Amino acid sequence: MPKPQLFLLTPGYGESENQFCPDCALVEGFFVYQPALKAMVDFHYIAFTRPRAPLVQLLGEALQNSPALVFPEGIYPEGVPVADSGRAYLNDGRAICTWLGNQAKGLIPS
Repeated sequence: MPKPQLFLLTPGYGESENQFCPDCALVEGFFVYQPALKAMVDFHYIAFTRPRAPLVQLLGEALQNSPALVFPEGIYPEGVPVADSGRAYLNDGRAICTWLGNQAKGLIPS
């Protein structure tokens, strides 16, 4: 069965190449606490610059934010928004951690 795809920004962007995405770091930290849950998703690291082609292809031009958890075609978890492309997605770090933690009966953000 296909897994959700998790898109995170590669750190080290910006003019001085010293910036990172705080929400992406939150999601990375979630997996430090629960490394076994990494098997639930397929990881993709993408560049900060737009357009972010993989996300545009899956969700459309308006939904390029990262982190993003994109569900396989035809999978519509309860309470998860659906893009115009027909794919369910979460693009908020806390929401991603909460959804994954609840699915695995593991830790969730407070």
